[in-house]
Amino acid sequence: MNYLLAALQLSLLGTLLVSGIGKLRAPRDSRVMVEEVLARTAPGLRRYAPIGARALIGAELVTAVALIPGFPFRVVGFAAALLLFSVFTVVAVHSARSRTAIVCACFGRAASPLGIRHVVRNALLTAMATGGLALASTTRSGTAEFAGLALAAAFSLIFTLVIAFLDDIASLVTE
Repeated sequence: MNYLLAALQLSLLGTLLVSGIGKLRAPRDSRVMVEEVLARTAPGLRRYAPIGARALIGAELVTAVALIPGFPFRVVGFAAALLLFSVFTVVAVHSARSRTAIVCACFGRAASPLGIRHVVRNALLTAMATGGLALASTTRSGTAEFAGLALAAAFSLIFTLVIAFLDDIASLVTE
């Protein structure tokens, strides 16, 4: 088993799971974020923000499920993650460049406006999904040693926590 592939799967899975569950817990903040994105990119679709917010949550959670190690959908999961994180990166770049930034409800709760740290975070996640897709397309499943999987899981847990609480960590460092 490729432990790098396992770490990528678990890291992206954790990030998407925390994000989707966070949005389920704060539906108003998620709807407002989607509404702001639509208002700037497709104003005629702004009224569909509630549907868009639910679709986003669904896409994140379904993609997380597809990334569960052992499931036969890992290539689809990495491809879906690549699409999601690419869109998130474009939205973050657009927001960071505008005068009035979109407030990030990336993990459910409205936090800080989308800025350069969100661009970097999403670009990193996009790169991870790209690498995972390349590895998943060429690597066969095999037997795994517990120590290797435990290390991949530990890395993924720490990574997910840092990504999910990036705004909180940044506010602690800058204050």
